[in-house]
Amino acid sequence: MSKIAKYLNGYILGEVSARESRLRQFSQDKSILSVKPNLVMFPWITDDIRKIMRFSWQLAEKKHIFNITARGYGGSTDGSSLGDGVIVDVSRHMNKIYELDLKQRLVRVAAGANFRELNLALGAQALTIAQSPAGEKLTVGGAIAQNLPAEKFNYGELIDAVVKMEVVLSNGEVIQTERISKRELSQKQGLQTMEGEIYRQIEGLIEENLDLIETKIQEDSSYGYSGITKVRGKDGSFDLTPLFFGSLGTLGIITELVLKAEFIVDETDFMVASFANRDDARDYIDSIIKLNPNILEMYDGKLFESAVATGKKYRFYIDRVAKKLKTKMILVVGISDKSPWKRAGTVKKMIRLAGKFEGATIWSPDESIQQAAEINAIRDVREVLRARGGINKEEISSVQGIYVPLERFEQFYLGLQKLALKYNIPAPLQGSALTSVFEIMAEFDFMKVSERQKAIRFLAELAELLAKVDGEFAYGAGEGRIFGGFIRAQLDKDIIKLYDDIKQIFDPHTILNVGVKSDVDIKELAKNLKNGR
Repeated sequence: MSKIAKYLNGYILGEVSARESRLRQFSQDKSILSVKPNLVMFPWITDDIRKIMRFSWQLAEKKHIFNITARGYGGSTDGSSLGDGVIVDVSRHMNKIYELDLKQRLVRVAAGANFRELNLALGAQALTIAQSPAGEKLTVGGAIAQNLPAEKFNYGELIDAVVKMEVVLSNGEVIQTERISKRELSQKQGLQTMEGEIYRQIEGLIEENLDLIETKIQEDSSYGYSGITKVRGKDGSFDLTPLFFGSLGTLGIITELVLKAEFIVDETDFMVASFANRDDARDYIDSIIKLNPNILEMYDGKLFESAVATGKKYRFYIDRVAKKLKTKMILVVGISDKSPWKRAGTVKKMIRLAGKFEGATIWSPDESIQQAAEINAIRDVREVLRARGGINKEEISSVQGIYVPLERFEQFYLGLQKLALKYNIPAPLQGSALTSVFEIMAEFDFMKVSERQKAIRFLAELAELLAKVDGEFAYGAGEGRIFGGFIRAQLDKDIIKLYDDIKQIFDPHTILNVGVKSDVDIKELAKNLKNGR
């Protein structure tokens, strides 16, 4: 590998490393898996990625698979930023904001740029990417690859902000994706390149599977390639961009994007509503949905019970303890509007509605910096539990994108508590009542073989529970390396074939993120579990 690294370093502007310490650093992400790569690459420009892709393609033509995995800051919870070939880290050098067109409110960025720095730069011009997902370190390319939801519900999804993308295909070709007309589609299909072949085959695939695409694929899911539902418009226009949302780097590597920015015209007022039982919280959610909250997050009372046990003092929670009130569910509600009067009026209505439920309390922060920070601390309660001292157990971070229909939430919650009791774990959860996507904090001691085996069994039983309530894994994150087998077990065979055909069209030699979005055997998965920290 050192010889290959030296060879590649002679052809690219960036760096390729086979150093053991570097390989160990990139052998883990935020998931429960550990996969050591053979090489790590830090490209400076798109041409660097084009060359490594071409190198891998040529090896594959000779039956030597040298797979490539794109990686942002390594925050994936499903193992999708791991690989045993070469890791291409776009966050080190390809993180620039190239240009800003104030007149059209367009910004051109590298895929490795993170949303925090992007929105800070745009903020100087009173602009923002309104559909930004939560998470300061998230790279733009990584958020697209995982199809992460926007933090604020009423602003649309990230795909609504993407005007154009630059992508390196598996053979090293560089293409631009955007919505094109019928005439432009015909021109693309006439190209004697891989790009032309993709346009020809994808349109043919849509024609052959039109009924399946229109009736059986959930377009808002992140598993498979559900973006196929948005490729062809009703007017015959065509755009490959949606296919890359949730693709986890299995169709190509995103290198640059043009995004649509919006003027910052509003602020968000928050309130915290706490309930003595979950049914009241659910009824309250139903009553305030019509007021169009932008943020409506649900938190299991167990999260704050555990955090307080570590010494934390949340004002709203301490007040409830003083009143001897149980706390089963906490809701964090955010109202956004350019008018402070409208925001205040909506909050008052919500406070009045909460008064109908016995044991419900409302805490609203004032305008001080201290209490604004307290809201952020409340929303980030899980970080307190992750920082606990003397705890050997590690969270299965991958259980962070499960879909549970809100009307089946109580059934799921009770089933989850039975599983938690069986495996002797607390398993509190949190999520969005607006998207019905939740996260479970399930912890196991990965230093013990028996605990690692338990973690796999827990995931298998969780998959069965989700099936019973019409829920699903891999919403808003993707199935990665962990959930491929669980997802495929629930999918129609025709949908599986369609997704496999899409993968084959873009990656005929199977060199992009091998093992991701595929039917991985549980025994094979177990081999890659972290052996301790």
